[in-house]
Amino acid sequence: MKNIILLLVFALFSSGCTKTATYHIATIDADKVNQLKSISLKVDSLENGPLTVDIHPEPWRYTSISSNMAAAQYSAPPPPPGTSPGQAAAAGVAGSLIGTLIASEMAKSRAQKEAQLPAQSLLDELSALNVEGLSQDRIYNRFLLSNFSQGRSVVTGEGQNKKDIRLMISPSIKLTNSLDVLKFNLNAELKDKNNKLIYKNSIEYWSEGTTSISKSESLDYWQREGLEAFLNELDIAIDFTVEYLTDSLNNSLPIQEEQQKTHKVTSGNSWVLVRGNLLDGSDRGYVIIRDLRGNIKIIRGILM
Repeated sequence: MKNIILLLVFALFSSGCTKTATYHIATIDADKVNQLKSISLKVDSLENGPLTVDIHPEPWRYTSISSNMAAAQYSAPPPPPGTSPGQAAAAGVAGSLIGTLIASEMAKSRAQKEAQLPAQSLLDELSALNVEGLSQDRIYNRFLLSNFSQGRSVVTGEGQNKKDIRLMISPSIKLTNSLDVLKFNLNAELKDKNNKLIYKNSIEYWSEGTTSISKSESLDYWQREGLEAFLNELDIAIDFTVEYLTDSLNNSLPIQEEQQKTHKVTSGNSWVLVRGNLLDGSDRGYVIIRDLRGNIKIIRGILM
């Protein structure tokens, strides 16, 4: 029974469900990272393709809905003859759990399709431009030019070996549900030759808002002049995130404020609240915060 349940759950999550970026709990073994003389670098394909749009309502809002759907739609088959009451009860609990997971994924899939639809024309243009390849190339180039790479051998492409010390970078591009803010994220994991994790972090960049009052106006802003505004913002996002990733690896980030606070960052007609330790709140047009998980948030705007 246990093996069947595990197979069902595995099938559910490997059957084409949309992946979402994982925001790591950051960790670093600074001594081991400092001692590295060589490293293999691999930049993954863009997670979920060229572009995804944030889902609204947020996951915690549709969890209760999906639970109700599961209760209404899912019923477990009767246990086979000879099943003990304890085994039957366990199967019933497992069946309810699987039903809830299935319904939750169905609700998430529908919500994602609805959020994605208004931006489909932009997604098509980005695919035609091979924004995935352009992003990977820029990440590689910025990393190789960083202070962290100086004095170290950084291997990419066919020269890599499975026994090398490996840094995996997984990028993703998003727009907020209102299509007015571009969000770019790098998830990074560094493992030693024994496959032991010695560094993990997530670095996310938020652009300024387009100041448009509708989704169609925001979409027009990103698409005009051959996607000039979108591509320029993406280049800036990659530069920022790679810079703070390599500074983090070098253990050379700005000294953070000791006290965790809720910080309000404003940009145009929008604002965002982030709780964590402030790394940089200067008037240079961006705010850097280490959030409660230790991840780095780079938000274009002014600290209030």
